[in-house]
Amino acid sequence: MTGKNRDHIRIAAEPEKNSPEGAAPAKRRFAAVFAAAALVLTILAGCAVPFGTGGAGSGEAHTPEITLYYINKDKTALMPVGYDPENASSAARVDELIGKLSDAGETAASAPAAGFDVVGRTINNGALTLDVSADYRLLESTDEILVRAAIVNTLCQVKGIKTVSFTVEGEPLLGENGNPVGSMTPEMFVFNLGKDVNAYEKAKLQLYFANEEGTGLIKVGRTVIYNSNIAMEKLVVEELLKGPNSEEFYPTLNPETRILSVTARDGVCYVNLDSAFLTEPYAVRPDVAVYSLVNSLTELKNVNKVQLSIDGDTTAVFLETMSLRTVYERNLSLLEN
Repeated sequence: MTGKNRDHIRIAAEPEKNSPEGAAPAKRRFAAVFAAAALVLTILAGCAVPFGTGGAGSGEAHTPEITLYYINKDKTALMPVGYDPENASSAARVDELIGKLSDAGETAASAPAAGFDVVGRTINNGALTLDVSADYRLLESTDEILVRAAIVNTLCQVKGIKTVSFTVEGEPLLGENGNPVGSMTPEMFVFNLGKDVNAYEKAKLQLYFANEEGTGLIKVGRTVIYNSNIAMEKLVVEELLKGPNSEEFYPTLNPETRILSVTARDGVCYVNLDSAFLTEPYAVRPDVAVYSLVNSLTELKNVNKVQLSIDGDTTAVFLETMSLRTVYERNLSLLEN
């Protein structure tokens, strides 16, 4: 395969766009290819290895080339398993890893790509698109996020794969808000990932965003997949700075704000931000902005109050109204019914 075709790869020949008779057989061929690949990969001996174990007869510590991400039995976290792929090319390696993710084998985990078929895939300039069967829509919403996290984190390790997107029978995958999920990277699921890539968890956060007029707050639930090395308090601040993922709610804080530190002690959460926090790009009242942060943090069981500071200094005044010397407590009077 040469030239332009190298950047746009399909598993099998597709019917012409105007040839509906070929659609169903093509899907059956795609499913058969993946089923056969999964069967062959399951019976290959010695391919999946635990982290830090030696290769066959090596007598030395061995670091697997790829980390396969499965889902634990409780469906609350990702479970990594080291693996050395058989194929060298990126396209063949993607197919091989999808086969592995469809069957957890003897691991004490659930296979993220089980329960639905990957009926086709394309690779175009580093963007991998997986077309899955309609069974994908039967996944529970929180389980579906874990499935995406496992598949994206696994396949983005393949050389040349920068993003992964999903379609369901040719139609873009939609999120809980009804908008297309679009292209995904591991960073969308894992925050402040350090050397330990083994501790992924799922959490349901309660965040407070602004109403359309910027005069009140709306409580919004958000499910996230994150690395357990990050403190929940910092995770809340990061997610709030990202803003809402629906047009029904409105952001409250300057997304350019950099988090310097977030710590919790004796029921007080100390949030140290850089000076970008003092610039408010949105049409929201000062108290709405501050309490969006305070109320979101006090949703955590270990936080009752919030102390804000700018570059370690609490003498600043937010929008000439909200003194940061104040240790703020939850304020639900701004909450819309």
